[in-house]
Amino acid sequence: MAEVTFASLHEKLNFLLKDHGVHNFDESGLDLESVSSLHAKANALCSAHGGEPSSMPADTLAQLHPKLDLLIKGHGVDFNATDLDTLESVEAKVDVIIDAHEDTHDDQS
Repeated sequence: MAEVTFASLHEKLNFLLKDHGVHNFDESGLDLESVSSLHAKANALCSAHGGEPSSMPADTLAQLHPKLDLLIKGHGVDFNATDLDTLESVEAKVDVIIDAHEDTHDDQS
């Protein structure tokens, strides 16, 4: 199993941003090795889903999960991570969201 890194998570989040039609996300001002950069992308994804994440806390990896949960629920998928303050738990949820997107695209083919 490959090590989960900020870079690997950003690659997946970038895929989801593009898949949601968010083509103008500017990450140039972000420290891509920070939790806040993951929150920024999750906020953009939630907004693309019609959510308003700006009032949600954005300081820890664990606080990223409610945003990811909104995205998961938007796809009718249930998922529950146990150790919320790890990159691995974030990746697990992002992977579920990506899988749901790929399934949606397969259904539309």
